[in-house]
Amino acid sequence: MNISRRKSIAHILFYGSPLASFGYGSLIEKRLVSVTKKEIPLQEAHGSLDGFRVAVMGDFHHDDFGDNDLIRRAVEKINAEGVDLVMLVGDFVSEDPRALRPLCDELQNLRPQLGTFAVHGNHDRWHVGSALGTHLTDAGIRLLSNESVEFPDVVVAGLDSIWGGHPDLPATFKNTGKDKPIIAGWHEPDTFNMYQDSRVALQVSGHTHGGQICAPVKGPILLPRYGKIYPYGHYRKNGSSLFVTRGVGTLSVPARFLCPPEIAILTLRGHGSIAS
Repeated sequence: MNISRRKSIAHILFYGSPLASFGYGSLIEKRLVSVTKKEIPLQEAHGSLDGFRVAVMGDFHHDDFGDNDLIRRAVEKINAEGVDLVMLVGDFVSEDPRALRPLCDELQNLRPQLGTFAVHGNHDRWHVGSALGTHLTDAGIRLLSNESVEFPDVVVAGLDSIWGGHPDLPATFKNTGKDKPIIAGWHEPDTFNMYQDSRVALQVSGHTHGGQICAPVKGPILLPRYGKIYPYGHYRKNGSSLFVTRGVGTLSVPARFLCPPEIAILTLRGHGSIAS
């Protein structure tokens, strides 16, 4: 079913019957895997990253109505894109760390060129502790908490959750080259307003679920703290970009409405390379 037809049906359900709306959102939409492809413009100084591809996925909340098959299909779609880097932007579980094992059994199959990296979400910090790092490491995924990893053409950085942890921007960026572009993962998107650093080519975030339950025309009905300014999509500021993913899981309510699970494939483009 194409997106426009699905939205038309959802519009009818939303205004027609609350029960039908919930049925659609819980039985159909929450099990879809939407692939969003976006070209991200680079400032001239970061032109060396032209064509670099980043996959973004997060907000699994795998103990809240987790779906192993959904994660498996998402991983397969990412692998089919042949990306350079995967960033997992936090909230792997809501409360129960026992759900990390089946989730990581699927995530360990990701195959990007440079590697798969992760950051803490607020729920991970509130409830999980060191188990997250252990499970991710066993799955071949590096958890970055106020850390950066330098590659020949790019720095990959990860900040701790601002709501549940203790982010430290100076410590994260202190050992990075002054001219090398940075791709940063930070769970909460409104942190994009909390720094000015021309080295950051792209920040990727989650946290908002894109609203999870959205109203036609109006959009997200409820948004969390640190996710009200930048709820979903691509934003720019002083040459840097932010992309906020809708995530793949559900929290509290086992449904999505006009907001299907998403993996994002971001292609960085130098000046003059953006498709018209």
